[in-house]
Amino acid sequence: MRLLAASDLDQTLVFSERSAARDVAGLVAVEEYEGRTISYVTPRAWDLLRELLATGDFVPVTTRTPAQYARIRWPAAPPAWAVCANGGVLLLDGRPDAAWSAQVRANLAAARALPEVHAVLARLAAELRALVPGSADPAVRSVEGLFAYVVLREGQRPPLEGARLGELTALLDGWGYGVSLQGRKLYAVPRALTKSAAVAEVVRRRGAAGFVAAGDSLLDVDLLLAAERGWRPGHGELLRAGWDDPGVVLVHDTGAAAGERIAEELLLAVR
Repeated sequence: MRLLAASDLDQTLVFSERSAARDVAGLVAVEEYEGRTISYVTPRAWDLLRELLATGDFVPVTTRTPAQYARIRWPAAPPAWAVCANGGVLLLDGRPDAAWSAQVRANLAAARALPEVHAVLARLAAELRALVPGSADPAVRSVEGLFAYVVLREGQRPPLEGARLGELTALLDGWGYGVSLQGRKLYAVPRALTKSAAVAEVVRRRGAAGFVAAGDSLLDVDLLLAAERGWRPGHGELLRAGWDDPGVVLVHDTGAAAGERIAEELLLAVR
């Protein structure tokens, strides 16, 4: 029986100008927002993704909202299945699956209500603004009523790292939430909301034997551990945290080159 290939997108397969680690003039634009290109892949990764899409066994997995995910441009018809909102939304042919959404809501019933978490993050945002004179308010956003995150402004990440982040992590852990700091975004996500559960549902419905996976952040750990095989790039939150697992291969390339290598490994695994 075949395996599916499930992969995180940002900083795993697609990259911003800042994270690409090379001149983007030679890269393929895969996302436009407000009139400018914000995500890229290498030309070879573009070709590999075309081949991967042709297998019908590729499942993008992201913390993005469905609307943010829809901005991604593919080299062929988009994948039939996609996981958005960190596993909270399962898309089939671009539409949310109602049965999965109901299951997710039931799974999250034991976690602290999201408005309370949002309020904690709002207080943190005000604190960070005061600590960095002249900085703008960090934006606090909720995603699909499932989890929340803070978009940090210039200079606001350093005051957050260390003891303050530890205090926040401890508080939200007691509420059933995990905390992940990725670039300029600080996420608070219910522990019961996982990418791996959504991918397992796709595996079940497709009648596949399992899946291989790739990811770069702490929000990808459950996905990587549940996979038959996994890959992580030579950059990102997992690397900074010193996370490791014998079943997950560290790709020593960084930036867009790592995305190219991961696309190649995913394609080889499902062929």
